[in-house]
Amino acid sequence: MQLNRRPHLIAVILILTIVLLTIAGISVGSVRITVADILKAIFRPQSISRNTAYIIRNLRIPRVLSSIVIGSALALCGLIFQCVFRNPMADSYVLGISSGASFFVGLGFVVGISFADVSLPVVAFLGSMLTTALLFAISRRNTNSLLLTGISLNFLLSALTTLTIYLSDKRAESILFWTLGSLGNSNWSRLFILCGVLAVAFVIVYSNCSSMDLLLLDDSTALSSGLDVKKKRILLLSVASVVTATVVCFSGIIGFVGLMSPHFIRILVGPKHRRLIPLSMMMGSVILLISDMICRFIVPPSELPIGIVTSILGAPVFMLLLRRKRRG
Repeated sequence: MQLNRRPHLIAVILILTIVLLTIAGISVGSVRITVADILKAIFRPQSISRNTAYIIRNLRIPRVLSSIVIGSALALCGLIFQCVFRNPMADSYVLGISSGASFFVGLGFVVGISFADVSLPVVAFLGSMLTTALLFAISRRNTNSLLLTGISLNFLLSALTTLTIYLSDKRAESILFWTLGSLGNSNWSRLFILCGVLAVAFVIVYSNCSSMDLLLLDDSTALSSGLDVKKKRILLLSVASVVTATVVCFSGIIGFVGLMSPHFIRILVGPKHRRLIPLSMMMGSVILLISDMICRFIVPPSELPIGIVTSILGAPVFMLLLRRKRRG
């Protein structure tokens, strides 16, 4: 009974934490906002100044909600990659998949594609899919070399992205900030797109919880249970690639959230994906909300790229996992 109650208790704690961090995230910034101002801006915007209402409704709220959605999306992608590749250190950032999407978006900038262009997500998806397909082809032959291959691809694609920044010198500063991750461009239209993509991805992945549990076993056991291993892997990797490409397109590269979130929740509730998926997504939201507040708090009124903060938080977790795997 205690094991059955634990996921519900963790879910309640995470939801309360997200609510508190959401209020704090709207309040923190160069302009101090009170809880009363937030309520007035939502329910009675005419009772406060136009500037304050605009900051809350069009800047702070979309940014905080984007943190929640993007954190959930990154955690879901990390969980998929860890399941498909059977590696607890797999993540869209560590394996270079985010860098693949980033490189193709950088190429799009070089040839003249802007953020407003609808073809930019398609370009990001192409880069993400190609990198994922390459990793999938390598992992089928030698799973042990997957991590080193992903790190090598990450370095290569990051270098190529830097080259695209150099070639597009007029926009180098904005592109560089985007490659380090940023939530500063969040708005309602992008938030709706992210929510739509994440909702579809969640429905597909959660409906395949049992299949994901089987994928953690060896292929022969999964096949004997009647699972089409190849089909399920392609489906899950396609979903993760679409979500990764969407996140990279709108917020740049934000690393290690997909590594940390499932790892923390797996310690608490075990490897069953029916519990692991929603709780990991909540944990991803918590991590990104905290990271975003740190970005805005350290160097006001400007902000740090959020990718720097998540890398600082995630690198020790990655090294801990690597150490545990070597001992194992």
